[in-house]
Parts: sequence; structure tokens; C-alpha cells
Amino acid sequence: MAREYYYLIAGLPDLFIDQERKDFNLVKLKDEIKESIHPDDFKLVEKLFLEYDNENFQNFLFERKSEFNLLGNYPEELYKEFAENLSEFPEYIQEFYLSFTGKNDESDEEDQENDYYSDQVEKIPEVKFQEMFYQYIQKSNNRFLNKWYNFLQVFNNLLVAISSRKNSAEMAPQMVGEGELIETFTRSQAADFGLKREIDFLEPLLQITEQTDIIERERRIDMLKWDMADEFTTFDYFNINKILAFMVKAKIVNRWAKLDSTIGAQMFEKLVTDLRETYEMPKEFDK
Repeated sequence: MAREYYYLIAGLPDLFIDQERKDFNLVKLKDEIKESIHPDDFKLVEKLFLEYDNENFQNFLFERKSEFNLLGNYPEELYKEFAENLSEFPEYIQEFYLSFTGKNDESDEEDQENDYYSDQVEKIPEVKFQEMFYQYIQKSNNRFLNKWYNFLQVFNNLLVAISSRKNSAEMAPQMVGEGELIETFTRSQAADFGLKREIDFLEPLLQITEQTDIIERERRIDMLKWDMADEFTTFDYFNINKILAFMVKAKIVNRWAKLDSTIGAQMFEKLVTDLRETYEMPKEFDK
């Protein structure tokens, strides 16, 4: 039976608003959540932050001169002796590192059958790494995480498909994953890829991508993600899924606080308002 966090979720508006908009600190918020929920549930929260670990890992592996992202779960110190600390990282990072560096056991036939560099469509390492990440995350037993990352994979592939069409770029090597949906993206000539009925967010996303103002387009894309997080937790009230959806939104607020102070402030206010309205006791509990 799922654990319920009545007091924490009811208090999320206060927990969030305690931070000044200009000084919003996602790391601090994450730490406060950690102190308030079961360790097993916090492991689910950490999965939402793996994208920052993915960024740090790729920066390290591909020798990019990028600043280390402190939002990741794994500290910078581990990267100083990465090979020695490899077992500390998630299995998909371990597997990709060994495959990319050629340090995997080439005599293992099963590993060779699952070699991520043997696809018919040649893909760049970054795309293959994302495929391994999504395969890893979909093993989660949590309903929200499964829905969220399935949505993100389709969502991001759709953005790639739209962009590739506009720029007459080859689409298939940029697609994360495989299967019928990917084939439809790459082969369909229809404006909506013939998937209007299968993907409920396709039409609004197509409209968003027509927006010529880059900042406004990015804002609308994030608001679509915001709405999907709400949709995936429609019937969740006080469980970990509600906290996960909250953290998804907090990550969006954090992103905009850095990109655009005005929009960041608006996002901050929206989350506070949503929290106050959403986390009132549902009518079902009054019966």
C-alpha cells in the first residue's frame, strides 16, 4: 500500500514559499523533501534528478568544458577517479561508459548481442545514451515515473521530428528508441504524422512550435509539460506521485529562474497558487 504524506503535501505551499523567488534553491528544496519522506520514496525523487547526472556524465565523458551541475545526485568528487568509482553510478551509466570506452568484456556473447552500437540506423553516442537512460528509468515500479518518462521520450522525439522536417534534416539518427511510433515519425508525410488520435498532446505541441518568439515557445513547451504532470496525478492526493509531480514543476521553476527572471517569477507564483488550490482537502474526504 502506498504511503500517504498528508501533512507534508498539505504544507507544500508553505515549504515552497519560504524560499524567496530570487533565491530559489532547488537543492535545498530537495533536501527538505528528503527529510520528510520514506527513503524508498526519496529514491524515486532522485530519479527525477538523473537528468542532471546525465548532463554531468556526458560533459565528463565527451570532455566538454561545461560547469558541473550541482543538481545531480552524484558529487563532482566521484568524477575525479571515475573508473574507480564506476560502481557508485546507475547501471545504465556503467554500461554506457564500458561500451563507449571499449572496456566491456568482448567475450560475453550476450553483451555483444545487446551492443548499443549495432543498430541498423547509426546514431551518435548522445542519442544511444538517452536510449539506455529511458530503458533504465522504465524499469521503475512507480506509475508516475513510468508515465512521465514515456511522455518525455515521445514528446522529445516529436520535437525532433518537427524540427527535422522544417530543416530538411535526417530524422532517424536523432530518434531516441525504436518501434512503430519511431517508424511513423520518420515515414509519415502527414502534417500531424497521422498520430493525432494516438498522441493527445500532439496538436497543441504543433501549434506551440509555430511560435516564432523563442522565449515564448519555450515557456509554452514547459507549460505543456506542467499540465501533463497534473494530468498524470489527477487521482493522486497525498501519495509520492503528488510529490513527484510537484518536483517536476519545481524543476521548471528553477529552469526559468535562471533563464528569464520575469517568467521565473510568474512560474513561481503559479506553482504557489496551484499548490494552495490543489492541496486543499478533496471533496471526497469530506464525505
